[in-house]
Amino acid sequence: MKRLPLLSLPLLFAASSLLASPAEAPPQPSFAQSEKALQSLLATEQHQPVDDEVLRGIAKEYNTEILCLIAKQYADLATKTHDAGNASREKYYTDCALGYAVRACAANPRNPLAHALLSYCYSRSAKLEGPSGKMRYARFVKSEAEKAISLDPRQDIALHVLGAWHYTVARLNPVLREIAQTLYGSLPKASLESSADYLRRAVNAKPDSLMHRAALAMTYAAMGQKEKARQALAAAEALPVKTSSDRLLLREAQRAVTGK
Repeated sequence: MKRLPLLSLPLLFAASSLLASPAEAPPQPSFAQSEKALQSLLATEQHQPVDDEVLRGIAKEYNTEILCLIAKQYADLATKTHDAGNASREKYYTDCALGYAVRACAANPRNPLAHALLSYCYSRSAKLEGPSGKMRYARFVKSEAEKAISLDPRQDIALHVLGAWHYTVARLNPVLREIAQTLYGSLPKASLESSADYLRRAVNAKPDSLMHRAALAMTYAAMGQKEKARQALAAAEALPVKTSSDRLLLREAQRAVTGK
């Protein structure tokens, strides 16, 4: 791979800036600015779709927002390989996503997006685990999402993750519930009502997110609120499908609401 033109982008910080204490750290660029910087780098590399080598090259600049975006890119790659039935690559990309999310939090522990994406990546990793692994990750999913919300109550990714967490834990089968109780003594309280509340907050924070509306439709369907479920699904279907995760969750919502 040719040398990436990282130093020509003023939005990115030198790695040495991460050694400063939080009080001394320079202000982070906005998510939109960092996304623009990342897309500029990807365009320069002329890789479509994004691949592993390009992402690892870009990540040499240890900027929190860029690390967050790379974690999300890897999570999207994991979803694509899942759809393609490539289990080994899905595991690799999932591990990469989690690793970069951890680095993002280490780079700036006060960044709500970093904690939100770490919770999301933990939930992505949990899907590849057995029953005991799922329960172990469940604690990390919830705690990281709650850290993000404490830093930014409108952090929509964290709100979505908490909504999905309540949806999943409230509907645990008896085997998983018994494993959780064996590991932890008791499960944190979860309910479909809390799931709906978090997902409504996610929709309010980012109305143009297909994933938030699709997840809300699934929760309403599980609650037996059929009309609300149909309305939420229709709102999700009216939005453009932008990622593999959008496509996957929309299919799940359609099955949950229509039974097809």
